Amino acid sequence: MSKQEEKKRTSVERYMLKHEIDKLESKKSFNMSTSLVSLYIPPGTRLSDVNSQLRDEYGTATNIKDKSTGKAVQSALSSIMSRMKTISDPGENGIVIFCGITQTNKVEFFLISPPDPVGIKLYLCDNVFKIDHLKEMLESKQRYGLLLIERGGATLATVQGSRIDIIREEESYVPGKHKMGGQSQARFQRLTEEAAQRWYTKITEIMNTVYLDDYPVEAIIVGGPALTKSEFLENKSLDYRLREKVIGTYDIGYRGINGIRELLEKAEDKLSDFELIKERKLIQKFLEHLGKDTGLVTYGEKLVLEALEKSAVQTVIVSEDVDRVNIEIKCDGCDYEITESVKSRDYNEFVKNLSDRKCPQCSNSKLYIENESDLITELNEKAENTGATLEVISTDHEDGAMLYNVFGGIAATLRYKLFDGY
Repeated sequence: MSKQEEKKRTSVERYMLKHEIDKLESKKSFNMSTSLVSLYIPPGTRLSDVNSQLRDEYGTATNIKDKSTGKAVQSALSSIMSRMKTISDPGENGIVIFCGITQTNKVEFFLISPPDPVGIKLYLCDNVFKIDHLKEMLESKQRYGLLLIERGGATLATVQGSRIDIIREEESYVPGKHKMGGQSQARFQRLTEEAAQRWYTKITEIMNTVYLDDYPVEAIIVGGPALTKSEFLENKSLDYRLREKVIGTYDIGYRGINGIRELLEKAEDKLSDFELIKERKLIQKFLEHLGKDTGLVTYGEKLVLEALEKSAVQTVIVSEDVDRVNIEIKCDGCDYEITESVKSRDYNEFVKNLSDRKCPQCSNSKLYIENESDLITELNEKAENTGATLEVISTDHEDGAMLYNVFGGIAATLRYKLFDGY
């Protein structure tokens, strides 16, 4: 994927896709048969050809030995073909459709307009939905290598999307420089420099493996003491392909995760399009206004919703961990209904347990999900209706975790001062 395509994908689109994937992962066919249909349609595909294939598959389903499975496949195909009548074009990214009789004993239909182009054409029947290709779209395609090098050790890391991963930590035993007299000083200095070159060669060989084979990167940023960085990058063992990828060097005084964070801060000009950098800047802007008591920020679900209602919000900042799903539950045998809220991470377990719950009103009938909505989607709709934007922040980094743990995961920057307090 090009950098331009990467930029098109917003944090809200990533969140929506992740949310859909979480739901799809919980679905299984009603009798564990291969009756759930997954359909991937790439951009540029003639929908008339797809409909023709679906009609053929409908006819083929009559040959399935297990009659209930055959009818279930036909029900799914009928639902898909009916919905396809309203679609005139797969769009610039294509479409993905999932349909079938799930453990709810009802036909469920999911239509997804993916944030990235669909790269395969696929029709598949299985007892679960085929979501591997959608999961791949969640991964940021840009990965940078981060290296901290000094004579005493080295840290190799990667940054991808909003994640920082420490890949290797290496210790060195290159002796420091000693002041001696005469020949002893010259000999010791020569031995020290030889040890340093062996150390640099060792790290370049590790880099060649890590950044070319194990975790291929688009670019590399190097940090460390000024002279050490220069000596290291002159080492002939560094693969020319990696040497060409070094886009910046910065003076950093220490190693480990703290050194990597400092390197990222100093390299912001090189990484301005990275999700991690964008997210940290949003949080830092929020904290700056909060610290100066400008009145141009607020936080907490209630106050942010009030600000949205008054069209005062410029940007809603939401932690991915506040994801709460409101589920409307009904009974298939009486008029019982109830709405329950669950965390997204508990959604799959909730759906699994729901299939075993009996209606508390009529006792005999089973409960099913009639409708569902989640908090972030609702906030995004309100933001769009008032001209605001919404950014979903990962908790994989320190600033994102602070947004969730300290401020409840929901904050906003404002167009004008609205509240006297926070």
